[in-house]
Amino acid sequence: MHIRNDTDELKSALARLHFLKGNMYQVAAWPLLCLAIVAVIWIAAFAHVASEKSRIHDVASGNASLLAAAFAGQLARTVQQLDQTTLALAHYWKLSKGSLRLQDQAGEGIYPEVDGFSAAIFNKDGKLLTSLRGKTASADISARAYFQAHRDRRVRGLHVTRLEQGQGGPVVVFTRALTDRNGKFDGLVCLIVPPTYLTALDEQTAEGENNALAVLTTDGQMIVSRPGRNMGSHVAQVNGAVQFPSRRARTVVPAERFSDGRSRIVAWETLEKYPLVSVVALAEQDIYLPYDSMRRNTMSMASVATLLLMVAGLLGSVLCARLVWRKHQAAVIADTYRLAIEGAHEGFFMARALYGQGKAATDFVVENCNEQGARMIGFSRDALIEVRFSQMYTGRIFEHVKATFQKAMENGFHEDEFIQPGENGERIWIHRRLVRSGDGIAITLRDISEAKAHESALESLGNTDALTGLRNRYWLGQYLPRALDKAREAGAAVAVLYLDLDDFKDVNNTMGHDAGDHVLRQAGQRIASVLRPGDHVVRLGGDEFTVLLAHPDRRGEVVEVAERLLEALSAPFQVRGGQQPRICASVGISLYPDDGQTTEALLQHADTAMYAAKNNGKGRYAFYTPALTEQIVHRIRNEYALRRAIEVNEFVLHFQPRVNAVSGELLSMEALVRWNHPERGMVPPLEFIGLAEDTGLIVELGKLVIDQACMQLAAWQAQGLPVVPLSVNVSPVQFARCDLKAVIAESLARHRIDPLLLEVEVTESCMMQDSEKVAQEIASLKSLGVRISVDDFGTGYSSLSQLQRLDLDVLKVDRAFTQALNTGRQGEAFFMTIVSMAHILDMQVVAEGVETREQLAILQSLGCNEAQGYYISKPVPASLAATFMLKRSLFPELQPGLQIA
Repeated sequence: MHIRNDTDELKSALARLHFLKGNMYQVAAWPLLCLAIVAVIWIAAFAHVASEKSRIHDVASGNASLLAAAFAGQLARTVQQLDQTTLALAHYWKLSKGSLRLQDQAGEGIYPEVDGFSAAIFNKDGKLLTSLRGKTASADISARAYFQAHRDRRVRGLHVTRLEQGQGGPVVVFTRALTDRNGKFDGLVCLIVPPTYLTALDEQTAEGENNALAVLTTDGQMIVSRPGRNMGSHVAQVNGAVQFPSRRARTVVPAERFSDGRSRIVAWETLEKYPLVSVVALAEQDIYLPYDSMRRNTMSMASVATLLLMVAGLLGSVLCARLVWRKHQAAVIADTYRLAIEGAHEGFFMARALYGQGKAATDFVVENCNEQGARMIGFSRDALIEVRFSQMYTGRIFEHVKATFQKAMENGFHEDEFIQPGENGERIWIHRRLVRSGDGIAITLRDISEAKAHESALESLGNTDALTGLRNRYWLGQYLPRALDKAREAGAAVAVLYLDLDDFKDVNNTMGHDAGDHVLRQAGQRIASVLRPGDHVVRLGGDEFTVLLAHPDRRGEVVEVAERLLEALSAPFQVRGGQQPRICASVGISLYPDDGQTTEALLQHADTAMYAAKNNGKGRYAFYTPALTEQIVHRIRNEYALRRAIEVNEFVLHFQPRVNAVSGELLSMEALVRWNHPERGMVPPLEFIGLAEDTGLIVELGKLVIDQACMQLAAWQAQGLPVVPLSVNVSPVQFARCDLKAVIAESLARHRIDPLLLEVEVTESCMMQDSEKVAQEIASLKSLGVRISVDDFGTGYSSLSQLQRLDLDVLKVDRAFTQALNTGRQGEAFFMTIVSMAHILDMQVVAEGVETREQLAILQSLGCNEAQGYYISKPVPASLAATFMLKRSLFPELQPGLQIA
């Protein structure tokens, strides 16, 4: 009997330990709460201590600044009195014409009654002329640094110097230069005072045995310190640390920088009129004496609170463990009932297994259920009680249900989902949960139709482009690999068409992004409208679309689809405001399996073909060929070579002169960049400027050209040549992407070039950008003093109002108009119109591309201001361009019988 009782007690104790182990988080909640409160107490304590220390430090710093200011005020008055004395002596010396005797003034109250004070006057050679102590024949200060500083005009006004070897100890010398009637150096007035005269401040300023004050010069020379103990080294070290970076400031100098091992708050203030600095040093050890007491009290209180909370946490943990165990006992009793009614919206069943001759269950019978569960499978509760599964299900359905429940009996648990027809014929998704309980199974059914519908909606949303409603890139990444697998099994083809809307950015820039969204939606609808059943259109993002053609029978069928796409997208689009933008598309085509075996390869090759179509004139399609990849590789190599060329500066400038159209006088030159390739030699700009603009490298290249132009101007100036302005071309990309004003200003300043020697040439396409931004950019460049010219005028679309609004200096007429001068009166009339318009706008006119004497003669008759072209000179290196500056005229000698007006 006793053995049985002991066994029961042991089982009960083990059960309790097992339960407590599983519910440790509840038992530990009270100690954890107490620990959290302890943490808060200590955080608050440390925060309070830190706050109090910070407050004491701030008060002490403020006091140090006030003391430094007070000391500076008294020091300023003392120095001002001495300064007035030097001014008076200089005045009396001039009035007496050099006959003033200072010893005659002794005792008359003119000078401060201070032990060790003296005054003296020295001539321009440093010899003593007179002093309060009488003339000393051997007195000579010509070797003194302060005398040489006044003689060489390196100092102005009052100068302060400390001398360590004065009569009786260190002295401070205040000096002022004497000048003759011509303002030249004629000698020196000197006042000699003991250092203690400058620190006559109230005792409270340096109150405390570890505090001190001092006077230094603004360049760090120590003049005097008080009380003097260790202060010489202190001030020198403080000066070395802070260097007096501002007129007034304060800082904490660490203990290791002082010989007494005490850190100090050091404050200083610089005198406004004199090169002196007042310095006050307060020892932190004295400042923090009240803080140390407060800190000890706070830490003691926090320790007591911690101990009390630890005891409370231990008691709470014991009480909580007992309460949790009692709740567990109550929960065990009601566990079966809880399983039955868990979740008001869930169906619940209790089924008992029926066994035949074997160990496996052959059937199941419903012992209990709720109304919700019965209704979910199309029965009433009363009709299901004591009904076998074999009576509810037949054939394969019964075998499937039985196998599922047998698996739950074996494993103890099973979950699955299935579709159940609803009362109105709708499809209902049911989540089923089976849990073994002895020889029975507890079944829970939950309607998850809404969750499934939400999941389906999320899947659709994740695969759909929000703007156009088309499939998106994610869907393409999931679908295309499966489509390629099916095509591989069937031996069929797949065509991938990559579409990009040409010049779509112009719609966004000119009509706004809302209009751009309208165009994208309409474009997606048009693309979908011309596709065959089974084909798909995907919006990749931006203005890029992909079309998938499943199983095209022949190449011509792909061409027909591409042509229908181009035709559909060429019609005007309708946007708000009645505007009808016209855009076209470029289409790149890759075919499976010829052009690639994977999704990545087909998309990449279609993209490559699309760029080939765009480069061939836009609004067309192109099939992928391996040669296109070679072109891209070639372009990448060229881009790398160009980037490398910019890094190591393989570029040189050639210069083409611009001359007066009448006299041939050199007025300016245009700087033209050339790539001095290590293998190809001199590469003209037409072969790399376009690549630089496409890749954005034009910004760095443009900076390089501007800097080299300024450097060349500086070199010509150093040679003594009569330099003329240089003009540099600015790309539209550079004009839009970089701060031109900062770039130009930096180069001009670095090479010390007059801004009038630099001219910036912008193209008409630059002015087609945001007009307000263009006006601001041109105004900022003009503010530097550089000139602005419009290059290749006549090839763009700038309006007269745009030219009138912008502050431009020069109009360079494109060479096409110059060449047209030989075609008759119409060409001359066009050119004359441009000249008249430019002169009305107060702009100079430069004719580009002048190649013959006949063209020059016509330009002279039309009033053109300047000429530039091969007739005058081709672009030449800097060495040859230098000779242009020494010539009177750059016109070639005229042939007999030909005269230029």
